[in-house]
Amino acid sequence: MDIGVPSVRNLFGIKLERVFLWIAIGITSIPLHLLYNSAIYTSLAANEFFVTIVTNNHFESGASSNMTEDLFSMYRENYNITNWTGDMSQKFHQLRIVLEEYNTSAQNYDDLTPRRCTKLYNTEFISSHRNLFLITKQSDNAMHNTTLLDTFQVGVNGISPGRWMCDYHGVASGETYYQDGPTCNPSDLVSNVTNGLPWLLQLRRGGEVEISGCKSEKTEEKCKVQFSLRIMIVVICCNIAKACCMIITVVRSREPTLVTLGDAVDSFLRIPDPTTAAICFADRQFVKREWGCGWRTRPRQWRKMGVQKWWTSVSKTRWITCNALCSVAIMAAGVSLASGMGKDGRYWSNDIKSMWTRGFGKVNSVSLVGISFKNITMAILLANVPQTILSFLYLTYHSLFTCMLLGHEWSLFGHHHRTLRVTSPRPGQCSTYWLQMPYNYAIPLMVLSGLLHWLASQSIFLARVEIRDPLERPTPATISTIGYSCIAIIFALTLGILALLAAIGMGYRPLASEITAAGSCSAAISAACHTWEDPEVIVGKKVRWGDVGIVPNLVVRHLTFSSEGGVGKPVFGGIYAGTGQDRE
Repeated sequence: MDIGVPSVRNLFGIKLERVFLWIAIGITSIPLHLLYNSAIYTSLAANEFFVTIVTNNHFESGASSNMTEDLFSMYRENYNITNWTGDMSQKFHQLRIVLEEYNTSAQNYDDLTPRRCTKLYNTEFISSHRNLFLITKQSDNAMHNTTLLDTFQVGVNGISPGRWMCDYHGVASGETYYQDGPTCNPSDLVSNVTNGLPWLLQLRRGGEVEISGCKSEKTEEKCKVQFSLRIMIVVICCNIAKACCMIITVVRSREPTLVTLGDAVDSFLRIPDPTTAAICFADRQFVKREWGCGWRTRPRQWRKMGVQKWWTSVSKTRWITCNALCSVAIMAAGVSLASGMGKDGRYWSNDIKSMWTRGFGKVNSVSLVGISFKNITMAILLANVPQTILSFLYLTYHSLFTCMLLGHEWSLFGHHHRTLRVTSPRPGQCSTYWLQMPYNYAIPLMVLSGLLHWLASQSIFLARVEIRDPLERPTPATISTIGYSCIAIIFALTLGILALLAAIGMGYRPLASEITAAGSCSAAISAACHTWEDPEVIVGKKVRWGDVGIVPNLVVRHLTFSSEGGVGKPVFGGIYAGTGQDRE
C-alpha cells in the first residue's frame, strides 16, 4: 500500500464502500472542471453600422431634394448595379431608412471631432454608438449633383473592424467590410489624427477627401451577464453528491486511518507486522524486487554511502508519468501559441507590447478559433478542457512533491529524535498539517495551481457576441465561439516550465540523513518499525531511527526506531539483520 500519497493501487486493498465513495467524488469532479468556470458568463454586444461620407452642406435645409434618388444614383454608379439582388436591395432600403430617420432623430447623434471619432470607432466591438456620418471639407459635388459621396457597411465579422478608417479603398465588397491583409494600422491613424494630421479617405468614385467632422448615432449598450440554467443544475447536483460522500465518510469511517507517515509508524510500532521482520533496512526497491517475490532474507551489509537525494523517495513510474504529462502539456501549449501568433501576425504585430495591449482574456475579431458553435454548451466544454487537464496535472505534480516531502520527513527521523505527526494525536504526539504537507510548500503549490487555472481561463475562453444590425432589429444574431490570448498563453507556458524545472531541482536536494528510501511503501515502513521497546511507551515519546546496536535474539546489529539515546547512523559495511539474499 501507499501511505500519505494519492494512489490508485490502494483502491484494490480497501473496503468496497470506500472505493465507491472515491469513484463518486472523482466522477463528479470532471463536470465541475468542465462547466463550473462558465456557469456564469458575459455576452458582448456589437453593432454593425453604416458609414456615409457626405459633403459639409449635407445637413443644411434643402441640400438634397430627393434622398432616395441620390442614394439610388450613387449605388448604381459606385457598384455598377444593373440588377438589384435581394441582399443589395435590403442594404439599399436599410441605408435609406437610416438617412431619412436622421431628420426626425438628430438629437440621437453626437457631433464629434475627427480626433474623438477615430478613437471611438477604433474598437473591436462597438456597442455605445452605431451609424456614422463622415463630413468632408468639400461643400458640394458639382460633378454628381448630390451631397452623398459614398457609403458602406462595417460588419462585426470583419478582421479588425477599425481598419476601415484608414483603408477604405481596400473594401472588398460593396456593403460589408472585410480585409484579408494588414495594409494599414488604425491605431497609427488615430495617433496621426490626434497629433493634428488630416484624416484622408479614398472615395470609390475616385478622388480623396479630408474628414472635418462626424455625426455618430448613440445607442444603449446591451452587454449582459448571463448564466446557463442547465450548467447550474449540473454543478449543483455534483456539489450535492460530493457533500453526501463527505458526510457518509465522516459518519461511517470509525476505524483508525493511515493518512500520514506518522500514522503508519505509530500503527506498526504498536502492532508489528511479522511478515517484515528481519529486513530492518529494506527500501522500496527491495520490497518490490525481492521481498514481494518471496526471496529468503538474511543479514546483509549496509552499502549506502552518504545521504540520498529527494528524488529517490519517488518511484520511477511517478516521475516518468508526471514529467511526461507535463512535457506533453507544455508542448501542446507551445504549438497552440505558435498557431495563434501565426494567425495574429497577419493582422497585428507580435511584439510583447502589442500582445500586452490586446490583453488577457479579451475578445477581439482576430484571436478567435475558426469554429462557430450553435450550442453554447459545446463552446463552454471546449473552452474548459484546459482546466480539466490542469487539474489532472496538478494531482500528479502535487503527489510528486508529497512523495519527496514524505521522504524528507522520513529522513529527519534518522537525523534526530522527533515527535510522530499523526491524524488523531495521543499524549506525546502532534497533529498533522491541515494541508497534508508543510505550509511553506502547500501554500505556494496552491498559489501555483490558482495562477495556472486563472491564466488558462484567460488564454482560452468563451467568446459570445450578440450582433445588432444598423437598424437594431429586436432579435440579434449571436456568435458563440472560442477566443484566445497569446500573451496569456506565454505567461501560462512560462509558469508551467518554471514549475516543472522547480520539481526537478527539488529532486536534487539531499535528504537529512542516511536512511532507507522507504518512500510511501507500507512494507518498507513496517520493516523499520520492529523495536524491542514497550509499544505503549515508545509511541508517546520522540523517536529516532538508526543503529541501536546488537540485538540478542538476532546476534547482529539492528536498525529500528528508538526513544532512547545512543541511536547512531548506520555503519558503512556493517552487518544488519537482513535485507535479502546476498548474491555476491
